[in-house]
Amino acid sequence: MTSPNPFQDAVALDEGRGAIAPEADAALIARIVEDFHVPHLKDLLEAIDLARKVEERHADHANAPLGLAELLTGFFDHLSMHQAKEEAVLFPMMLRGVPDLTGPLTVMHSEHDDVRDDLARIGEITHQFTAPEEACRSWRSLYDLCSKFDRELREHIRLEETILFPRFLPAGGPHA
Repeated sequence: MTSPNPFQDAVALDEGRGAIAPEADAALIARIVEDFHVPHLKDLLEAIDLARKVEERHADHANAPLGLAELLTGFFDHLSMHQAKEEAVLFPMMLRGVPDLTGPLTVMHSEHDDVRDDLARIGEITHQFTAPEEACRSWRSLYDLCSKFDRELREHIRLEETILFPRFLPAGGPHA
C-alpha cells in the first residue's frame, strides 16, 4: 500500500541514522524519476499544444498568453537536458555511494534557480494561472495544467534540495 506521501517513507528510513541509508536513496531517486521526471515532460508537451491553440485562437484578446508556447517549448528542452543529466550521471553516482557531490550539486542548484525563474515567467504570462471569465475550455485547461506543473515541479525541486542532495554534501558545505 502506498503512503499518501511516498517520500515520507524514504525519509523515515533515514531518520535517526548517522550514515546514509542506501535503500532510502534508491527509493527516493526512483520516486523522483517516476513521479516527477516522466510526468513533467508529458505535462509540458500537453501544455505546449494547448498554448499554441489558445494563442492562435485568442491572439487578439488583451489577456491572451502570448509567448507561452515558446516559453514552454524552451522549458521542455532545458528540463529534458537537466533531467537527463540527473538520470545518466548524478543519480548513478549517488547510488554508487559517492560521498561528496558538491560540484555536480552546485550545478543542479544553479539550474533549479533557472527553473524557478522560468516558472515565475509562466506565472506572469498566465496572470498567476487565472484565466479570464470568458475563457474557453482549452484556455482554462491550459492554466490548470500550468498551475499543476508549477506546484509539482516546485515540490520536486524542494525534495531534491532539502532531502536528497544534502545527503551527498559535506556537513556545513554549500547548500547543506
